[in-house]
Amino acid sequence: MYSSAFCRVYNEFGWNVYPEVFAAQLLRLPELQNGSVKTALDLGCGTGVLCGALAEHGIDTLGVDLSEGMIGIARRSAPSLRFETGDMVTFRTGDTFDLVTCTGDALNHIFDPGDVRRVFDNVYAMLSPGGRFVFDLLGEGEVPDGEPFTLDYSDSVRAVFRTAREPDDAVRLSVSVFENGSLSFEENIIEKLHPPEDVRLMLREAGFTVIRFAHRLSEEEGADAAAWFVIAGKDGIHA
Repeated sequence: MYSSAFCRVYNEFGWNVYPEVFAAQLLRLPELQNGSVKTALDLGCGTGVLCGALAEHGIDTLGVDLSEGMIGIARRSAPSLRFETGDMVTFRTGDTFDLVTCTGDALNHIFDPGDVRRVFDNVYAMLSPGGRFVFDLLGEGEVPDGEPFTLDYSDSVRAVFRTAREPDDAVRLSVSVFENGSLSFEENIIEKLHPPEDVRLMLREAGFTVIRFAHRLSEEEGADAAAWFVIAGKDGIHA
């Protein structure tokens, strides 16, 4: 779980760019263009950026995140929207949704493949017939070992980032934040690379139709990214 200090940095340093870009791409998908999506669940919603974009599109959206710090920021940023603190591995509600999203490498924070499968089972149960589950995964090419790099956020604040491969297909991202030249805090985020073939199999075992599994969310997007983008359907049709 992210520390409260990291949640503040995430929010103040503008790391909401990714969910903003993802939201713009997501809203161009035919399923969202034709008005068939009325309700949505965003697992690992972070500070609620994607929830806000979906709500602006007229979609009744619930955001769930394990981090109380992230949920606190989301509630302050969008008090009219619904947010809950919860673990995506065990989260399950009697409500159903036309769309479930899980972005920003959220599934890579789960190390046990059995827990990933539990997420898939729960999402399938919460999806309406014909609903869509859209998520992304950390790709192999996103996490090369490399030299630290620095981003200056102001005259007094800078952050140093390091990525490193760990045993058993794990990846460590270290973030050191300095304020006025002194180390303010350091956050170590460890994620698990899940083989695409294993993810495909787990989706099918959970009952999903795998509609898209590619390095872009749709054919209309630009060049391929290093991440994987997945669209799975409940009683869907292969694209």
